Amino acid sequence: MPHPLNPDQLSNIIDIAENAILCTDESQRIILFNRGAERMFGWAASEVVGKSLELLIPQRFRSGHAARVSAFRHGDMTARRMGERSTIYAVRKDGTEFPAEATISKSGEDGQVILTAILQDVSERKAYEQELEQAKEAAEAAVRAKSMFLANMSHEIRTPLNAVIGMTSLLLHTRIDEEQRDYTETIRSSSEALLAVINDLLDYSKMEVGRLDLERHAVEIRRCVEDALDLVASSAGEKHLDLAYIIEPGVPATMLSDATRLRQILVNLLSNAIKFTHHGEVVVTVGAERRDANTYSLDFAVRDTGIGIPEHSQENIFRSFTQVDASTTRRYGGTGLGLTISRRLAEIMGGSLTVQSEVGKGSTFTLSMLAEASDDQLAEDVLRDRSATVEGKRILIVDDNTTNRRILMRQALLWGMDGLSAASAAEAIDLVRHGAPFDVAVLDMQMPDMDGVRLAAELRKIRDRATLPLVLLTSVGHRQAGSSLDGGMFAAWLNKPIKPRALLDALRQVLSKRDATAAPPRPAAVAPGLAAAVDILVVEDNTINQKVLRQLLRHLGYQADVVANGVEAMTALESRHYQIILMDMQMPEMDGFELTQRLRQRFKGSNSPYIIAMTANALPGDRERCLDAGMDEYIAKPIELHVLSSALVAAIARLATRRRDDAVLSHARIEQLRAIGEDLSLLDEVVASFIAEVPQLLEKLASAATAQDAPLLASTAHYLQSSIEFVGANRMRLPCTNLELMGKGENFDDAAEQLQDLALAYEDTRKALLELNPAAD
Repeated sequence: MPHPLNPDQLSNIIDIAENAILCTDESQRIILFNRGAERMFGWAASEVVGKSLELLIPQRFRSGHAARVSAFRHGDMTARRMGERSTIYAVRKDGTEFPAEATISKSGEDGQVILTAILQDVSERKAYEQELEQAKEAAEAAVRAKSMFLANMSHEIRTPLNAVIGMTSLLLHTRIDEEQRDYTETIRSSSEALLAVINDLLDYSKMEVGRLDLERHAVEIRRCVEDALDLVASSAGEKHLDLAYIIEPGVPATMLSDATRLRQILVNLLSNAIKFTHHGEVVVTVGAERRDANTYSLDFAVRDTGIGIPEHSQENIFRSFTQVDASTTRRYGGTGLGLTISRRLAEIMGGSLTVQSEVGKGSTFTLSMLAEASDDQLAEDVLRDRSATVEGKRILIVDDNTTNRRILMRQALLWGMDGLSAASAAEAIDLVRHGAPFDVAVLDMQMPDMDGVRLAAELRKIRDRATLPLVLLTSVGHRQAGSSLDGGMFAAWLNKPIKPRALLDALRQVLSKRDATAAPPRPAAVAPGLAAAVDILVVEDNTINQKVLRQLLRHLGYQADVVANGVEAMTALESRHYQIILMDMQMPEMDGFELTQRLRQRFKGSNSPYIIAMTANALPGDRERCLDAGMDEYIAKPIELHVLSSALVAAIARLATRRRDDAVLSHARIEQLRAIGEDLSLLDEVVASFIAEVPQLLEKLASAATAQDAPLLASTAHYLQSSIEFVGANRMRLPCTNLELMGKGENFDDAAEQLQDLALAYEDTRKALLELNPAAD
C-alpha cells in the first residue's frame, strides 16, 4: 500500500507548479501563496500571507466578489458554478490589471472552510484574440467597402456601356460600308465582353459577403433551358457547332426555384463549353428521379466535344480567377470566375456542380439539385394535347449529327408520328425515291457533301411541294436559306437549337396546308389496288341515295354492296366480312343505332368493321350521338365527294392501326428505335429499362387500386402509358388507358379486371421484348 505524501512533499509540489495557487480562510485572508503566485502577482508570499484577498482584486470588482464568495461558502447552487473554470480580472503589485482563468474549490474540516484558487495568466492569449477579432472586423469592413465600391463602379460603368452597346446596335442597322461595319461589330462585341466581366465581378462580390438573395417561384424547366440556349446560339453558330438539348422522360414541367440564377449557371456552362469546343456539339440533358410525391432529384448536364480538362486540374477550375493553366487564359481569355460563381450558386441553391472530362474528347458539367415540382405535369406531356394534327403522319429527318437525329426522331415519336431518319443527303434521296411516302421532311442546312438547299432541289425532282413539304433547320446567323424559303423551296425554316414547341407549330402549320391543298374536288385518296381490296357495305333504304353512293364510290375507285336496312345488313355479314359500313341512321325494321349496337357485340378487335354514319339531319349534337353510340365517323347528307373520300381514307388508316394494335409490339416502332439508336444501342437500353420498371409500376397500380387512391392510380397509369407508347407495347395500351380514366373519374369498379388484363398483356410484351434483347431478363 503506497504511503501518503507528507506535508513537505505537498509543499514542494505546490511550489513547483507553473500556475498560481493560493488559499484563503473564512475571513478571506490569504493562508497560502505559492511561487507561481509570486511570479504572477509580483508579491512575495511573506508580503501577502495573512492579508485580505482583496489585495489581489481590482477595486471595481471587490463588492461583487465578496457576495459571490459568501454565496459559495453557504452552498448556493448558482454560486457553485464558481467551481468551474472561469475568467476573472486580477491586479498585480504594480497596479496593472490582467485577465486570468481561475478554478476555485472549497475544502476544510472541523467547520473551517478553506477556498483554494488555481489561476493561469491569459493576458497574452486575450490580446491575441482581440487582435484577431479586430482583424476580422477590419477584413469584413474591407469586403463590405469593396462590394459597395464594385456595386457603385459597376453602375457607373454600365450606364455609359449600355449606351455604347445600344448605339452600336442602332449603327449596325444603318447603311455603312464593310469596313465601318467591322469596326462597329468589334466595338459591340468588346463592350459585351466588358459587361460580362463586370457582371461576374459584381456577383462574386455579393457572394463573398453573403448578400446574394434567391427567389422561389414556379420555373418552367424547358423554357429556362431554351432561354439559356438562345443566349449562346449565336456563338455556337459562328463556330459551326451543333447545339441541342434533351429533356428525359419523367422530368417535371415546372419546379420551384430561382429561374434567373438557374439560367445564369446554364449560360456560364454553355459559354464555357462553346469557348473550348472547336468542332462537334454542345448538348444539354435534363434528367430527373422522383424522391417523393413532389420532390425530384434533377440533373442538368452540359456535355461538349471540346479540348477536355486534365484530371489534376479539374478541381482547380472552380477556384476564383483560375483556369486550367496560364496558356488557357492567354488563348481563350476570361476572368476565371464563371465556374466559381456557378458552383457557389449551385451550393446556395442546395445543389452541387461537378465535372467529368477526358483530354481531347470533351467535358460534362453536371448541376445536381433537389427541387419541388409546382404541379404534377411532366415536361413530355406539355405539348401532347396540341399534337393531334401531326399524329399518324410520316416524317423524314435528315441530319448528319447523330444527337440531333436522335432528339428529333424521339420528339416525333412522342407526338405519335411515324417515320425514318437519314444521316446523309444520299440516304435521304434513296428513302424518298424508293421507300414508303413521307408526309413531311425536316432537313439540316449544314451538312457535308450536300447542304440542305441542294438536297431540297434534288428532292423536288422526285416529289413536289404539295406532296412533300420541306422544313429547313439552320444555325442562328446563317440567313442564306431565306431566299429559298421565299422562293417556295421550303414550307418553313427554324433556327437551331430546335425547340419542340416551335417544331410542333411548324409541322402543324405545314401539314395543315398540305392536307388542305391535297383535298381537290376529285380526290384520289388511296392507290387503286388498295381501294379495290377494301370490302364496303352500304346500308341505305332510299334507292336514289343507293345509286348516288355507288357512283361516288366507283368514281373514287371503290366497289360496294348495297342493302336496304339493318336486318339485311346482318344477313349480308353472315356470308361476307365487310371492313367498312356506310350506314344511314333512319331506316325501317332496324335503324342505324340498333345495327351499330349489334355489330359491336358481335365483332371484336380488328374484326370490328369501321362504321361511317350518314344522316340528313345535321343537327347540333348529331355527331356526338353517333360517336357515343359506337360509330367511328359521321358525315352529313348531301354527301360531297371530297368529304366521302377523306372519311374512307381515315377508315382505311384506322383499320390498319387496329391490325397493328392486335400485335403485341409495334414492329414499326421497334424499327424506328433501331434506326435512331445507332451506336448508342437505344433499343437495348429501352428494352432493359422497360422490363425493369414495369413490374414496380404494376405493383404501384395494384396498391393504388386496393387503397382506392385515385390520384396515385391516374398518375401512375399516365406515367406507364408514356413508356408503353415509347416502346410500342400495343397490347398494354387499352387496359392502361382504362386505369388512368378510372383514376381520374374515381371509379374503381373494374380496376381488378383491368389490372389483370394489363398484367397478362405485360407478360406477352416481356416475352416479345426478350426476343429482341435476351440480356434484359
